[in-house]
Amino acid sequence: MNILSNIEKFTVSQLNYSIKNLIENKFQIVSVIGEVSQVKKHGSGHIYFSLKDEESFISAICWRSVVPRLKINLEDGIKVEIKGKVTTYSQQSKYQLIVQQIVFEGEGNLLKLLEQRKRRLAELGFFDESKKKEISKFPNSIGVITSESGAVIKDIIHRVSDRFPTKLLIYPSNVQGEKCLDDIIRGIEYFNIKKDNSVDVIIIARGGGSLEDLMPFNEELLVKKIFESKIPIVSAVGHETDYTLCDLVSDLRAPTPSAAVEMILPNRKEILIRLLDSESKLKKIFAHFFDNHKLSLKLLSSKIPELLETVNNHFQELDYHEQGLKNFLNSVFKNMKINLYRVIQKFSPSNLSNMVKLELSKVLNNFEKSTFFINQNLDTKKERFNSKSKELSILSYKQTLKRGFAVIRKEDVIIKNDLEIKHNDKIEIEFATSKTKAKKI
Repeated sequence: MNILSNIEKFTVSQLNYSIKNLIENKFQIVSVIGEVSQVKKHGSGHIYFSLKDEESFISAICWRSVVPRLKINLEDGIKVEIKGKVTTYSQQSKYQLIVQQIVFEGEGNLLKLLEQRKRRLAELGFFDESKKKEISKFPNSIGVITSESGAVIKDIIHRVSDRFPTKLLIYPSNVQGEKCLDDIIRGIEYFNIKKDNSVDVIIIARGGGSLEDLMPFNEELLVKKIFESKIPIVSAVGHETDYTLCDLVSDLRAPTPSAAVEMILPNRKEILIRLLDSESKLKKIFAHFFDNHKLSLKLLSSKIPELLETVNNHFQELDYHEQGLKNFLNSVFKNMKINLYRVIQKFSPSNLSNMVKLELSKVLNNFEKSTFFINQNLDTKKERFNSKSKELSILSYKQTLKRGFAVIRKEDVIIKNDLEIKHNDKIEIEFATSKTKAKKI
């Protein structure tokens, strides 16, 4: 009997359906370990990729409804453990893995991946201190990218209110799962593009978590977006011991969201104490300044009579020299006349002309020398006189009035003490350019 004569007959669809039932019943739920490759995120929201090892691969699909529950961002090269079921796509005689859950396979592999990424980004200059943006010491407004529910945002609002009340603009974002990365990137773009929502600094915050929970903060796309931001960014993901790549690229890293507020906002109580202390110091400085100047004025005032006497002595000395000069000149001209007369009497008319010229030349030469020394002496006296006059002018009370002071007189007598003026006494106040009348009330 021919063994082929009793074979069950199928249509193509029947055969594919039978295979589908066989496979799906056999592999209803499986756990598969492998490396992710060929990731494609479809516009519908589904994610298509392959899971491979050294010898083979299997196609995998993560439906749109499952994507929000993922704790990691699917990308080529990461090693994961996938839980799901095997199904077939009968139209193409193809079987595939339907994803229900994805986790990283071993923390060691994950840390190795992060170290490689960190080293590559560091070589490109993303973490250079010289490229960090300066954060304002007194920010007028702060942008916060975090979950709108939970303790983190409440802590931030409380710390801002308590430390230094400042305008807060909150951009609601997922801080875990598949949507986390896209939400944070959109938040950074929102604050950088919106002019009406411009802020001085941005805080990216969440309340800690496991290494897998924090993986969105290690994504290269987020690192580049933070680096390109025109607004300074503070990373505060609540992980005190280990640094994320987000921490390294940000302009400032804070161990917790509350610490971020304390690092970028001054303490108003401390500022008030400093202001009061500065005010006290300024008062002491001004008091010391005025006391010293009062003493200087008193010393100068006491020297004015002495300087006046010195100037008067110089005037007297000038008068003396002036009279001496006049007497000298009169004597010179008198002697000239006498000598000329003698020459005329002594010599004949023929020799008179030559002798007169010779004598005149001698007299004029002596006169010029005498005049030079006299002028030189007068110039010296004038310079000394001008110098003393300037000193006296500086010490004049008129110069003091020009610096904002005033002189008070009662019946042409200068008042030095308030006790010298009685009620309803009329006084005269002299300023630098004018005088006015007043009465004590």
